[in-house]
This record gives sequence, C-alpha cells and structure tokens, in this order.
Amino acid sequence: MNRTILTLVALLLAPLVGAHGAELSLTSPLDYQVVQRNSPSKGLLRITGDLSEEVTGADVTIEAKLVGEKLESGWLRAGGSISGKKLSGTVEAPSGGWWGLEVRVSQGGNEVAHGSVAHVGIGEVFVVAGQSNSANHGEEKQTTTTRRVASFDSKAWRIADDPQPGASGGGGSFVPPFADAVVAKENVPVGIISCGIGATSVREWLPKGATFPNPPTLVSRVEQLPNGEWASKGAAYEAFIARMKSLGPQGFRAVLWHQGESDANQKDVTRTLSGNLYREFLEKIIRDSRRDIGWSAPWFVAQASYHVPGDEGSDDIRAAQASLWKDGIALEGPDSDALKGKLRERDGKGVHFSGDGLRAHGAKWAEEVLPWLAKQWTEPRQANDGTEWTDFAQLPQTHSLGWVSANVQTKDTKSWNGVLDEAKWGSPDPQQVLSRNWDWKVSEAQWHEAVKQKGEGKREEVRFDLWLPKDLQTARGIVVMSGHGSGEALFKHAELRKLAQELQLALFKFTGNPMQRGFWPQSLLFERLRQLGEKSGHLELQHAPLFLYGHSNGTGFSAIFTSYVPDRVWGWVSMRPGITFQVYQPGAAQVPGLVIFGEDDPFLARPSKEENLAVVPALRKNHRALWNIAVEPKTGHGPGEKTWPLVFSFLRHTFTARVPIDADAKNGPVKLQPLTLESGHLGQNWQTQPGGYQMLPTAPFVDFTGDKSTASWLLNATYAADWQQFQSTGEIKK
Repeated sequence: MNRTILTLVALLLAPLVGAHGAELSLTSPLDYQVVQRNSPSKGLLRITGDLSEEVTGADVTIEAKLVGEKLESGWLRAGGSISGKKLSGTVEAPSGGWWGLEVRVSQGGNEVAHGSVAHVGIGEVFVVAGQSNSANHGEEKQTTTTRRVASFDSKAWRIADDPQPGASGGGGSFVPPFADAVVAKENVPVGIISCGIGATSVREWLPKGATFPNPPTLVSRVEQLPNGEWASKGAAYEAFIARMKSLGPQGFRAVLWHQGESDANQKDVTRTLSGNLYREFLEKIIRDSRRDIGWSAPWFVAQASYHVPGDEGSDDIRAAQASLWKDGIALEGPDSDALKGKLRERDGKGVHFSGDGLRAHGAKWAEEVLPWLAKQWTEPRQANDGTEWTDFAQLPQTHSLGWVSANVQTKDTKSWNGVLDEAKWGSPDPQQVLSRNWDWKVSEAQWHEAVKQKGEGKREEVRFDLWLPKDLQTARGIVVMSGHGSGEALFKHAELRKLAQELQLALFKFTGNPMQRGFWPQSLLFERLRQLGEKSGHLELQHAPLFLYGHSNGTGFSAIFTSYVPDRVWGWVSMRPGITFQVYQPGAAQVPGLVIFGEDDPFLARPSKEENLAVVPALRKNHRALWNIAVEPKTGHGPGEKTWPLVFSFLRHTFTARVPIDADAKNGPVKLQPLTLESGHLGQNWQTQPGGYQMLPTAPFVDFTGDKSTASWLLNATYAADWQQFQSTGEIKK
C-alpha cells in the first residue's frame, strides 16, 4: 500500500476537525461492534461520543452514514442531542456489515464536528454461558472463516478467533464454526458474548444466597452456612447479568447454555446433583436473569452430561434439561452427549472436544438455532390477550405518496376552486402553493405506466403487524393504521385492544415509507390482508370493512386511500395532518371522517391556522362531507393519552352505525350502511380566536342554528357529547 492510500485511510478512520475546530471521539459503537437487529433488514444503532469543545445554541443536527464495499446509506438524521461536550443519539441502520460509520454534527447547515468508526455490524448477537465446553477448553483453537464474527469482553470488540474473550480457558470453542454458519445463512455479522467458566456446577451460577443441600465438587464459588446448607456466593451470576445488561433490552438474540457435566455422576457421589434439583436451579437462573436484565431473553439449553468413555451421560440430568424445553421455559439445544469417539480430546479419552468435535458441536448448535431464528420474524406470538403475526417485505418507493406526487401528479394550481380565498392565506412558500390541490384521481393504470417508465426506484423494508383478539371466531372489521408517527403507539394501545375484543375487530399496522405515507395501487393492502388472513386462518380479512388511521403524512393513507375505495371504509381519522390539503378528498366525502389538530402544532400554522382549519369546512360545503374536526389546545404535532378517547368514541359509533350486525366478510366484501347528513348532529367549529378550550354548541341537524353547510358533522348525540366535552375540557370522562 503506497503512502497516499495510507494517508487517505488514516483520514477516514481518525476523528476529523470540523469547521469550528471541534473533534468528535465516538464511544459507541465501538470498532467491530455488532448490534442486534430488530427486523430482517435493520437495527437501532446507539451513537455516543465526546466533543473536544462544547456545541451550544439552536439548529444543531446529528447525522450518520454507513459505507460498505458496494453500498452506502447516505446521511441519516440521528435522533438525539448534545449536552455540553457529550453527544447521544440513535439512528435506524441497515443490517449487514462490516460498515464504516461516519457521524457528523452540523449547526446552521455547517459541519462543526466529524467522527468515524471503521467496522460496525447490524446482525445477530448471542450470549454463550455454562462450563468448559462453552468456554475455550477445546483441543484445537478455531478461527472464523467469514471474518464477520466478533466477540466482546466488556471493554472492546475483536474478530472472534479463539480463545473467546470473557470466558475461561485458552483453547478452542464451538463459537467460530457456529457463528460462521449463522453468517452464511443470514448474511449478517454475528456478535458473541462469552461468559463460560470451566468445571462449574449449576449451583455456582445461582444468585447470591440461593441455597442447596450438597456442595459441588469445586467450592470456591459457594459457602457452607451455619445450619449445614450450602449457598452460592453469586459471583458468576452477577458477572453474567452485568455482561447481558451491558447490551441493553433486546440487545442480543438468545443465551446458549451448555453445562451439566459438573453436576452429573461426580466421583464423590455426595457432590452429584439430582435431576430434580438441577431443573429447579437452572429454572431459577433463567427466570431471575430475565427479571434482572429487564426482558424475557430466550434461552437454549443443551444436553450436556458426558465425561469419558464408560461415563457417557446421566439420564437424570439429561431428563432435567429436556424438561425445560417441554415446559416452555427454554428452547431445545443440541445433544452434545452424542458427540463421542474422535470428536473428544486425546483421541476420544477426554471430556473436551477435539478440533473435529468443536466443528461438529458448532454445526449442532447451528442446526438448533438457525431454524428458530428464521421463524422469529413471522411466527405468531401471544400479546395482550390475543395473538400477533408479523411479516416483512422489501417494497419500492414507487408506492409512496411522495413518489406519486413527484412522478405522476401534475402540478396544477388552476384546478383549485379558490374557496379558501376568504380565509387568511398567510405567506405560503412556492411548494405549499403547488401542493394545495390534492384531489389527484391518479388511477392504478396511470401509476403502473409511471412505474414502467421511471423504474421502481430504491427499495425499503416494510413491516406488517396483525393482532387478533383471543378466541376471535370471525373478524367483523379491521382497524388499519399507518405506522408513521403515533400509529405505532395506537396499534399497541391497551384500550384499543379492549375495544377490538368487544367489537370483534382485527388490528393491522404497516411501517415503512412505501406504505405508511400513502400508496398505490390500492390492491397492495388487500393482497397483504389476504396473505395474513391465510396465515392466521382468518380468510375474511381480505374482505372485512376497514377503519383507517393516519398521523401527519399518514393522512396520505387514511384520507386519500378512503377516496379511492369508499365502499370498503366505515370511517377514517387524520391525526395532525402534515399537509391539511391532503384531506381535500371529495371521493371520501360520504365516509365519516375525523380530523384532529393540535393548537400549537407548527404544521397547523403553515401557511396559517385559518387556512388549514378552512379545508374541512370547505369540503363540507362543497360535497356535503360527513366529517368533523377537533382542535386539541396546548398540544403540538403528537397526540397524548387524552386524545385517544375521542378516536375510540368515533371508531365505536361509526362501526355500530355502518357495519351491519349480521355482516360476514367470509362471503365477500361487506355492504356498509349509508348515512345521511340530516341523520346526524352538527357542532360549531373551533375558532382560532379566542383559541384554547371552547364550549362549542351542538344540536341535531334540524335544530342547529349555525351554518349547517360548514359545521362539523357529528354522527349521533352520544358522539356529539364526547366531541363537545373534548373541545371544552381537553378530555372525555368515562
């Protein structure tokens, strides 16, 4: 390598000096660190660092970029902050690696500090624990062939060639061949946290003070009590917990436990542990460790009780280990006792593995872990008295609202009918002027033609989540949420799940820009519902009526999608629309809609509150829309806990009014009951002056004395009362 190339490499890897002279030294991630991914194609990367100078004032941004041999993420905005000389943030990063990570701090658009790390991976992380056959006591040191496996010793990461840091022993382990198999199958880096200690009994791994009747063969980690019982000193357990906690919640995939030889068939029979006690003690370690690290980490437990030829296993200990699988406390690990003969050290005479044995042992671990790992993204799981399913897809950006706006929609301001000229127009910028007309009427044929001409563009991972109440026989409807913004929280909200249980509804959410900000073609949603319907055994999901929710630019889903398929939607909500003009959808006028604003939301003030608040009344007047607006005082762009009861009230009452009680989506799309303007109530719209909480008059349509053409349309007396209470006090009291 010549001097010029060496200089360029040094510049890439060393912290750079920004325009103002500040240096950024990153403390997280570390070089060769592997971060546990939380979906097939991404993970959350925590970034921390020290600045040589304080960065103060406004308009400070933190950005990160990951650079690989062939791919580059581009600069990604990192959520976080700088306090004095300390930087802290997170960024959603693509799985894979090794990536070179660059981080820059900018102020007022100018870079003021820059730091980097040469090797970062987003992949799978495993904690390995137990006794010698988990802890570098093999006959032949192993090396990783993929060079995409790294180990952590609590201070630093390094390529995971044996011996593994953090575990006892100086020889070989099953880690490199096992981890290489994971890399080969999943095409992501693997991180290893080795905690094994040679010759340890399960008794030595117990929390401090846990007692047992007879001691293990080695007693340095236990003590005898005055009453004759024995107790663990807790040192192994405490170190084990500290190693796991350092990774954070969900910071690793699973614990791989290989231990049992020092409890089975001891030469001094008084030191042998019964299977019943082995089961009791290991279960305690598993349960207590989950409590102490703050999340329910999966455990794989191997069958391990082999010593030497002639003492090739303990049925008692093996049965205890297997009982943990059968009772769902742990997952089934490999049967390492089956590895005999030349797979053991000293030509088959010892307890530890030979080189061939270590490779066979790693392969056996991979045989158990890899099929389970493949199911983690899509296997149903129990949650909130129901069942959740998850699926993923790599979808092109052509489905998104932004792509359609840029590539299909004609920028035409002449078609805007000018009804808002009576409101205060403020001083909109040119882009806002261009985006006023959102009644696009882009057909699926136009969309397909545009994709054909311009190409699909960049792909992005989209996650789909389905939740079904326990014992649901037939879903009478589906609440469909764009995951953008508050959609994630709404999907998991306990009150929504109780309401879904009561009304027999499914909950469905998608997260990822190709869909969460609006999409074409509309069949994309129905096809996904069909697929998840088949997986869950609820084929009616393909045809069930829908209630749609979108936050901010998620209005591009809730309002615009409704305008294309109004016959399938019983109601929809736009929460703090990012661009209120997205709501101007005449095709959705006869579907009950609720638009909720935050009084202090900066988006509401662009170009002006008056103009944004006039959009729904304009559509009410022009198209007799069955819509209402609510303004939540003293709140910004995000809803709070006091916001949801209004959404739930609207959901409940629109469902009851529009979905026939005898509807059955198993037989095809449900015919929704139409509503008339005159059947509802009306409410006076919130006014920017005086602002704040307002007691807004409501009345049945025929009795309302205000402007009936622009007032908020409220479905019935009960919902009208909830709406009025929300506007007057900011909450709905049960």
